Amino acid sequence: MTTAIKEAVYTRPWLYPKQQEAIFDPARYSVIEASTKSGKTVGCITWITEQAMQGKAGWNYWWVAPIYPQAKIAFRRLKRALPQELYEASETELTITLANDTIIWFKGADKPDSLYGEDVYAAVLDETTRMKEEAWFAVRTTLTATRGPVRLISNVKGRKNWAYRMARKAEAGELNMAYHKIICHDAVEAGILSDEEVADAQR
Repeated sequence: MTTAIKEAVYTRPWLYPKQQEAIFDPARYSVIEASTKSGKTVGCITWITEQAMQGKAGWNYWWVAPIYPQAKIAFRRLKRALPQELYEASETELTITLANDTIIWFKGADKPDSLYGEDVYAAVLDETTRMKEEAWFAVRTTLTATRGPVRLISNVKGRKNWAYRMARKAEAGELNMAYHKIICHDAVEAGILSDEEVADAQR
């Protein structure tokens, strides 16, 4: 995907096929269980950016991480990835406003009550197994009026959590949901990880 906005040119970074299939699935809810360093975060940063590029002035897009410092990591990664003429960033509010005046917000899920109230046109929930279910309930309400899509990404972390249950619903073919699993060997095959690195991490 190549897009020109107010003279700035954006070209989608390369994503390997399994990564792109999972993250750009047309389902409204794509639930992605993925190994560490398999490319789920960079892929979803790409997805939320492109969602915002297709939006209208004033529309809000959310990246939600378990805690605020983790949201800052994604914020910095997106800043590094985009051409500087394409956005304005606020370190105070942790927002990136694109040239079409859509706003990508980076938020922590540790205070779920703070997530209610806004209309959001697309969202990413990063590391869902480390979030309270109340955070998902809150984000879900922000997507109701807009019918916005969402990507829920995580490592598998036990079976007694809401994210695991949601993944099983998606895997079973629940309406409007898609399920994808990306393992480290998919990233090895794509050339973004080495066998040696995977073996070292598993020791």
